[in-house]
Amino acid sequence: MKKLIIIIVAVALGYLINLKFVDIAYAMGFAELKKEAILINDQKMKVKCDSYAFGFFDEIKLENKFQQCINDYQAQGYVLLDAVPTDSDV
Repeated sequence: MKKLIIIIVAVALGYLINLKFVDIAYAMGFAELKKEAILINDQKMKVKCDSYAFGFFDEIKLENKFQQCINDYQAQGYVLLDAVPTDSDV
């Protein structure tokens, strides 16, 4: 019974420490960014542009690179089929 209580306390303590770490990391700018776009041309060929970063990163630089990928394919005749921006902070 004593071991069970120790395990429960350890898990609860670990959970609380993890929550505080996430709050501190978020306050310092630690984040996750994922964006994905699917483009298609008139021959039904699909291409994908994606951007992913985890940690400390320059969001503007990643966004510009992602948009440049889309622009390059659109210049070749591709049309944006689906765009999935999923920004989430840790």
